[in-house]
Amino acid sequence: MSTSAPLPCILAPMIWDPDLLPPLEMDGYLTGTLLTPELEASEWVRDLWTKTPALADDNRLTKAFATVLARRGAIEAELQKGWPGFHPSYGEPGQKADHDKVRTWVRGFYRAMQLDPEYWSALVDDERTRDFIGLFVGFIDIDGAIDERDDADEIRDENAALIPRVLVAMRKLALLREGNAPALKSIKTHKVGRNELCPCGSGLKFKRCCAAP
Repeated sequence: MSTSAPLPCILAPMIWDPDLLPPLEMDGYLTGTLLTPELEASEWVRDLWTKTPALADDNRLTKAFATVLARRGAIEAELQKGWPGFHPSYGEPGQKADHDKVRTWVRGFYRAMQLDPEYWSALVDDERTRDFIGLFVGFIDIDGAIDERDDADEIRDENAALIPRVLVAMRKLALLREGNAPALKSIKTHKVGRNELCPCGSGLKFKRCCAAP
């Protein structure tokens, strides 16, 4: 089994096939498939593997796919909690996220984005959603060394805390695009008082953090 262990709220005890994507990267990938509208299973199944087993090993493939489907269903249920109830498996609520874990998660998420580049490019081009995608950029693997700002890690901390909220928003966009009104309506909404601590875990009051204009 991989040493990249997701949160218990996502991962129930199960056998993880060693040729599947590592669990944390898989979580990012499966989340991305849920946020990409109108994807058929045949389009995302092929990228579940680092090395695809032989088709003759039918029992192994069946077990691995059942494991992945269970995990995808768990992530979907977590997304239905809405914000601030939803938390990706790269971190614990109220705690600063480990950047390496976020990078691993985002590696899978970026893999899913490549399944429908036109859809994701449209989000980047739209000024209403451009900033959503910008939150992930600092965690995407880039070949070669680059010069970073002195406060790059602080920005990553802020972005990692905002990503859960953005994922819920993008899930709503995907459901809206699919015309899935029942699922869209079932996403829970939570009202947070402006003077309460922000659910993102920053330690600031909500009005000074995610509610700030």
